[in-house]
Amino acid sequence: MRIAIIGAGLVGLATAAGLARRGAQVEVFERAGQEPPAGAGISLFPNSRKAMRRLGLGDGFDRVPHGPPSGTRTAMRRRDGRIRFSAPAPRDHGVRMFHRNDLREFLLESCDDVTFHWGATASVADDGDRLRRACLTVDGGGGAPGGPRTVGGWDLVIAADGLRSRTRTVLGLDPGLRYAGYTAWRGVTADPVDTGGTAGEDWAGEHRFGTVPLADGRVYWFAVASHPAGETAVSRGLASEKDAVRREFAGWYETVGALIDATPDDAVLRHDIHDLARPLRVFHRGRVALAGDAAHAMTPDLGQGAGAGFEDAAALCGLVSGAGGDREDHREGQDVVALLERYSAQRARSAGRILLASRFMGKVAHRRRRTR
Repeated sequence: MRIAIIGAGLVGLATAAGLARRGAQVEVFERAGQEPPAGAGISLFPNSRKAMRRLGLGDGFDRVPHGPPSGTRTAMRRRDGRIRFSAPAPRDHGVRMFHRNDLREFLLESCDDVTFHWGATASVADDGDRLRRACLTVDGGGGAPGGPRTVGGWDLVIAADGLRSRTRTVLGLDPGLRYAGYTAWRGVTADPVDTGGTAGEDWAGEHRFGTVPLADGRVYWFAVASHPAGETAVSRGLASEKDAVRREFAGWYETVGALIDATPDDAVLRHDIHDLARPLRVFHRGRVALAGDAAHAMTPDLGQGAGAGFEDAAALCGLVSGAGGDREDHREGQDVVALLERYSAQRARSAGRILLASRFMGKVAHRRRRTR
């Protein structure tokens, strides 16, 4: 089976690796270059590990460095540092914290039999049907000079092109995005920082600050605050987002400032938080499937964005294993379209529930309350 994947983020890479292990001919189109993007931490729950095993990547996944270190306690503090509650992390609770680039490196190394087109912007020109294979328009990526080119003959196209998925719009499935009302800064310290042996998330008013030690002693942190959409450090007259988050959390307990100070200026990332305005009922049109944020962009409040995407990848790979991708008759096309109908049936309702649950948790976290 000849398969195109649009997007080389974590979900696109996991999907590519899993499909290649099943004998598919996989090509990935990524508009950015091969250099890793700026990244922070990412939390993965047990469903991610289960999905990795279904993809055939479980052993390698287990070897990727991750935190929090053994013995770390879960804690929630007030803004002055007093502990609201603290408890030992459950043994084998299965929650792992990775540096995003470590996870990306592992997934790239798992794509030995995948062809990559870096710097190539791909869009769906024809989503195909039972009788007609899908077709892409590709611009860049080392192809023939002279502008966009048409690349056809795809048995299946999987679009893992993110929150602002162009494919979702082209397929007529885009419900628009909803601004959640809060912005998030994220960073990883350059060196180890002592967090007192704890990991957790602290709430105060419409602010949250979370910390998770990584395997090497560095600390992934995130800071969330209610702000108008589109606001930046520059629009507030500040030199950097590091200055903005430092000012936003001035007056919090000492470790918060120490973590921000220990993070290089250019390693502090800021993103306004959006999700899909409403869950999608289907994740496909014709021979084109959506996966990851393209299918179910959600707020990070349950830590399930990537995990749900890996479940998409595992579902697609499992279904492809049973499809006849080497036949040239009409039955092959029927198999692929039926495959995607089953994919939508398996994944859309489940992912939609998580999207709405994450939205609810964000509203709870940012309801107005007395700051202490």
